[in-house]
Amino acid sequence: MKQKLQTRLVNYFMLIAVAAMLIGVEFYFEMSRTEVTSEICTIAEQQAAGADGALPLDNLRNKIVIMFGVLTIVVAIVLTMFIRNITAPLQKMADVAARINEGDLSLSVPIETHDEIGQVGDAINELTSNLQEVATMTSTTAQDTLGQIERLLEATRKGDQIPETQAREIRASLQSLIEFVDSFKLLKTDIA
Repeated sequence: MKQKLQTRLVNYFMLIAVAAMLIGVEFYFEMSRTEVTSEICTIAEQQAAGADGALPLDNLRNKIVIMFGVLTIVVAIVLTMFIRNITAPLQKMADVAARINEGDLSLSVPIETHDEIGQVGDAINELTSNLQEVATMTSTTAQDTLGQIERLLEATRKGDQIPETQAREIRASLQSLIEFVDSFKLLKTDIA
């Protein structure tokens, strides 16, 4: 499967290349016309003789300026499209990721495309979901364990013997939390 973002970038630069080629072709055919060639030769002869014949060259220069002006406008439009389509979604993701990093796990990245940028957004959303799950599991297990410990402490204060089943329930709760956290890779690895 060809990467969609790469294809989009290639398309943007192909638009620029096509516009440049069209202008070059127009310039080539304009210069290939016999009238233009004879005008340039006549002007060269007139200038050599000392006569003023700059008007046809001015027309040619104006055409060249117009062609390169059109090329500049096309390049500006394509680059604007590039900036909007690539950097705007990345900036949104960076903002959401920064707020998630600050602890706001209620956020998610809006997915507008299904290319590589959309895949990064999906990964951030999945990561946030996993963090929410870890936080919920940790909180629930901690509350259950605290409740069980309070019951054990109350039984101890009353002079009752601590039932082994309650101790096993506490251990099982803590063990399930440890296994859950261990299911995530905690070692930092570099991705090449």
